[in-house]
Amino acid sequence: MASGSPSPHKPACSICSRRKVKCDKGDPCSNCLKSQSQCVYEAPALHRRPRKRAADDDLVNRLAAYEDLMRKNNVDFAPLAHTWIPSKLEGQVDEPEPIRFVPLTPALTSPGSAVGHSDNIDNSCSWSNLSPELKYPPIYGVCHKDDPILTPMPSLHQMFSAQNTSPSQSHPEPQHIYRLWQIFVDNINPLFKIVHIPTLQQRVLDASWNPSSAPQPLQATMFAIYALSVTSMSPEACQKAFNESRVALMTRYRTAAFQALVEADFLTTKDFEVVQAFVLFLFINPESELTATLTAAALKLCRSLGIHHAKPDPKVSFFEREMRIRVWWQLYGLEARTRALGSPDSRCPPSRSEFGDVRSPLNVNDADLHPDMTEAPIEHSRPTEMMCVLMKYEVFNWIRSTPAASLVFEHIAQSRARDKNMMEVESKAINEIEGIYYNKYLKDVDKRIPIHAQTFNMAKLVIARMRFKVYHPRCRRTGNSDDVVMSREENDMLFELAMNWVEAAEAGLRSKFSAHIFTHMTSKCHIDAYIYIISELRYRCTGDRVKKAWQSIETLYEEYPEMLKSKSAFFEALRDLTLEAWEAHHNAVAATHGLREPEATPRFIQTFRQRAREKMETEAQASMAPNQQSLDGLGLTDDGNLDWDYWNNFLSL
Repeated sequence: MASGSPSPHKPACSICSRRKVKCDKGDPCSNCLKSQSQCVYEAPALHRRPRKRAADDDLVNRLAAYEDLMRKNNVDFAPLAHTWIPSKLEGQVDEPEPIRFVPLTPALTSPGSAVGHSDNIDNSCSWSNLSPELKYPPIYGVCHKDDPILTPMPSLHQMFSAQNTSPSQSHPEPQHIYRLWQIFVDNINPLFKIVHIPTLQQRVLDASWNPSSAPQPLQATMFAIYALSVTSMSPEACQKAFNESRVALMTRYRTAAFQALVEADFLTTKDFEVVQAFVLFLFINPESELTATLTAAALKLCRSLGIHHAKPDPKVSFFEREMRIRVWWQLYGLEARTRALGSPDSRCPPSRSEFGDVRSPLNVNDADLHPDMTEAPIEHSRPTEMMCVLMKYEVFNWIRSTPAASLVFEHIAQSRARDKNMMEVESKAINEIEGIYYNKYLKDVDKRIPIHAQTFNMAKLVIARMRFKVYHPRCRRTGNSDDVVMSREENDMLFELAMNWVEAAEAGLRSKFSAHIFTHMTSKCHIDAYIYIISELRYRCTGDRVKKAWQSIETLYEEYPEMLKSKSAFFEALRDLTLEAWEAHHNAVAATHGLREPEATPRFIQTFRQRAREKMETEAQASMAPNQQSLDGLGLTDDGNLDWDYWNNFLSL
C-alpha cells in the first residue's frame, strides 16, 4: 500500500444513517444489498466555524490589557468577577412585591372601626353578665344539617350479624366504582395521604371489573374508600349520582368495610395494606365511640409492627417505610382528636414520649415515590401534595419540641384560670407555631389552588382558636368570681379572634374537600366563639365586621337546625341572647338612618320574636288564672262529680 495522506473518513450511506444501523460502507453496503435498495453515499455538510467579529476581538484585547495593567499595580480583580452591574433598563421592570409576614390572628392593638363600635366603655366584659348556661356551655359544638355524624355507625351486633352475607356482594357497578374512586382522589386523599394514588389506582381499576376476585386487603381498602366518598357527598349529590339515598349507601359500605376487615384479620394482621384500610375505616366516623376504641387497637397494632420507631426495618422497602410513617402520624392525630372529644380527664394532649421517635413524612409528591425505589427522593422546598397534612403534623412536632406548647393544650382543655404572665408565655408559644406555619407553608401559598386555600383556612382556624381560648374570660377569673375586667383593646382582639375562627370554619366547609374530615381535623367545638360574638353584638351595633358577624349567625341558625329546635335551657338562653343583640342592632341602625324598619329582619329573628310573644302571652294567662290554693280555701274543688243542681239552688236563695 502506497504511503501518503490518509483517505478522508467515509460516511455511512444515507439509508443506514436514516435507519440508525451500522453500515459496512461497501459499494453497495450489505444492508442495502439485502433490502435491494439503492445505496447512495452523500458528502457530509461542511461545518464552518462562525467568524469572530472584529469588535469581539477588539473587546477581548482591551480586557486582556486592562487585566495585565491591574496585575502590574497589584489590584485583585477576582472578587469583582460576579459583581452585578446595574442597567438603565432595570427601572422599567416591575419588581415582585416582597413576601411579608402577615399574622393569621389580630395583635393586641388599639381598637379600630373595623370591629364595630362598642358602647361597653367601663372595661367590663360582656361575658360576665351572661347566664350560667352560656358561661359554661354543656356542649362544644353542634351538627350541620348534612353532617354524616347524624347517621350513626351500624352497631357491632348489626355488622357481625351481617357476616352471613359476603362483602363482595356489596361492590357497586364498575362505573360507580370509578366515580367513587375519583371522589376519594379529589376530595379526601389530599387531607389524608396515607395511600399511594398512582399505585393503588391501577389496582382499583383492574379490580372494578371483577371485584369479588380481588385480594381481601384490597377489598377492605376499596370498601373504606366507598364509604369515605359517600360520606363526603351531600344527600342530594348522592341521590343524583347513584340513585340511592346517602343513608342507605353509608350503611351498606360501612358494614361491608367492617366485614372485609374482619375477613382480613385486621386486629392481628401483619399486612400493611390491611392497616391502611383499617385507618381509612376509622375516619368514616372519626368521632364515634367505636372509633375511639378501635383507634387504641390500631395504635397497638402499629407498635407491634414497629412503625413508631425511627430505626428502619431492613426487610421493609423504602417505599413502604415512607407510607408507614404517613399512617403513623395520621393515626396519632386521630387518637389525639378522639382524646380531646372524650371526658375532661382525658383531654390533655399526648405526651412527647407517646409520639415515638419516628420522623415526619417527606415533603414529596406521590409521583416522587415508587415501590421499587431504594433511596429517599430529594425533598421539595416549596409546597407539594403533602402540604395540608404536613402543616397539621407541625402541631405535634411543636408539642414534642416546646414545653410551653403542652401547657397551652392542657390549659385549653381544662379551662384553668391563670394570671397574665402565664397567658403571655402561652401567647409566645402560639407565636412560635404561627411563625412555623408561615415560614414553611403559607409564604408560598397560592390561594387559587384549592388545597392551598384549604391549608390557609386550616392554619388561620387553628391559630385563632388557640389564641381565643388562651384569652377567653373563663381563663381570667379570680377566685370564685365570674366578674372579669378586660380593656377595650382586649375585647376588640377577642371579638376579632372569634370572627377569624368562625370565618375560617365557614370557608373550610364551603370548599370542595370533605367537610366532615376538615371539621374533624380542625375543630367542631366552636360554640364558645359564637357565644362571645353574640354577647358582644349587644354593644357592637354597627360596622362592617358587625354586618359580617350577623351573616355568620344567620348561617348558623339556617344550617344547624338543632339551634332552632332544641328546648334545652342552653339553647333557650342562646336564642334569648341572640334576640337581645338583634334588638340592640336594630335600634342602633334605625336611629342612624331614621327609619322604622332599616333592613329586612332575618327569618330566625322573626321566629324568635314570635316565640317570645307566645311565651309572654302564656305567662300572662297563667298569672291571670285563679290560684288553686285560693280556691281550696273557699272549699271549691275541681271534682268532675260536682252537683250543679245544688249550686243552682244555692245561688237562687
